[in-house]
Amino acid sequence: MSLVSTITVADPLADPAILSPIQWGTRLASFKSRMVDESDPRVVECRAALAYWRCRRALDAERGHISPAHLDALIGHLREAVTA
Repeated sequence: MSLVSTITVADPLADPAILSPIQWGTRLASFKSRMVDESDPRVVECRAALAYWRCRRALDAERGHISPAHLDALIGHLREAVTA
C-alpha cells in the first residue's frame, strides 16, 4: 500500500511535522502525477506543509542570529504571510 493512500490528514490544522519534507513532496508529486487539481484539499495541505518546512529551515539556519529586538517585526511578517 502506498504512503498516499494510507495517510489521510483531513484536518488543515494538522501538524505539518507529522511527515518529513521529503514525504510531503512525494505525496504532492503523487497527487500531481494523477492530475489532482491544485484546489484539492490534499494538494493544498501538501503545499502548506512544504511552506512550513521551508520557513522552519530558514529559522533553524538563523537560530541565535535573530535579534530579540526584531522579533515583533518578524512575527508581524509571518502573520501577514498567512492567508485566512
